[in-house]
Amino acid sequence: MRAMNVTDNIWWVGAIDWNLRDFHGFEVPEGTTYNCYLVKGESGVALVDTVKAPFVPELLARIQSVVPLDQVTHIVVNHVEPDHNGGLPQVMAAIPGARVVASPSGVRGVAEYHNGLAIEAVKGDDVIDLGGRTLEFLPQPMVHWPDSMFTYCPEERVLMPNDAFGQHVASEERFADELGLDEALRQLGIYYANILLPLGTAVGKAIDKVLEKGWALDVVAPSHGVMWRGADFGHVVEHYRRWGSGELADKAVVVYSTMWGSTEALAQRVGEGLSAGGVEVAVHDLAVTPLSHITYELLEAKALVLGSPTLHHGMLYRVAGYLQYLSGLKPAGRAAGVFGSYGWSKGAEKEMRERLEAIGMEVVADDFLVKFRPTADDLLAAEAWGRELAEAIKAR
Repeated sequence: MRAMNVTDNIWWVGAIDWNLRDFHGFEVPEGTTYNCYLVKGESGVALVDTVKAPFVPELLARIQSVVPLDQVTHIVVNHVEPDHNGGLPQVMAAIPGARVVASPSGVRGVAEYHNGLAIEAVKGDDVIDLGGRTLEFLPQPMVHWPDSMFTYCPEERVLMPNDAFGQHVASEERFADELGLDEALRQLGIYYANILLPLGTAVGKAIDKVLEKGWALDVVAPSHGVMWRGADFGHVVEHYRRWGSGELADKAVVVYSTMWGSTEALAQRVGEGLSAGGVEVAVHDLAVTPLSHITYELLEAKALVLGSPTLHHGMLYRVAGYLQYLSGLKPAGRAAGVFGSYGWSKGAEKEMRERLEAIGMEVVADDFLVKFRPTADDLLAAEAWGRELAEAIKAR
């Protein structure tokens, strides 16, 4: 296993997780990478970030393709979450002479996670000199944990910001322009929608801090997915700014679950009505589309239109599960609509409405319900309801 040059004196030495499909509830159909970087100076070598524990042998093999392990003088922990920090004790055991550093909050987090494991703290004005190459640090609390920190090498013009600007995609390509910029930005949006959405203010401040530093950036090297080089990072900043601003488009995401096809038939006609009313539409069955991709569709949408049949006086479990998933991401300020079918009792619509309002969405139309299988007239009415909903969405 070989390392890959990022610049003349920085190497990617991470691992590719081709088989990962669930990242603590965040579905990742394309897998992910655990990126870490080796920075080589004349008198020292620093490893910036580590990997998830099962991938430590892969990491160590890549380091050894560049330098012997005993030449590594520093290990930088930008973030204590186990996809980065889980393998830290094994790495420290393999490189016992290295000085290990993290933000002050990161030091506490490592000790708590690893039963008292002691490392050193670095602050924003500290510099590590590797001999002709230096490392500077920028603590970034809540991007996306309190311990999060960015590491910068000014001589190589490389920023290593851990989870910021990352994506969950397993790929042999290491740079966005190799993967394809459009695909890299799509993956960036999926990651943002499912991890960083409730932290938009903190993320915006982080970008401001980086820009205030005046750091020259040839490469931005996150800890998941592909790296950004040259002008491509400008597109990342543009997208982060837009997502953080709360600017939304005339778009509705129709999300549903169905038992015998009635709610699905309604969803299709509601979607047609929304489209006829001048609103962009995406229609998704919760049994088919990953929640993470549905949430990406919602990132720039003004409205969520939710459908479920009634089962045992309530909504189907997939709908309830998605609402629970959304509640942590807090996509407030959007319009909502509720529809569905029922048999001998109603009830799903009330639960959906209450949960949507608790998340911070405004239900802008009366619920649309059909008993048993929708008739031709019911389907026409569903389409008309979609057109009415479109007017309410555009008016926001």
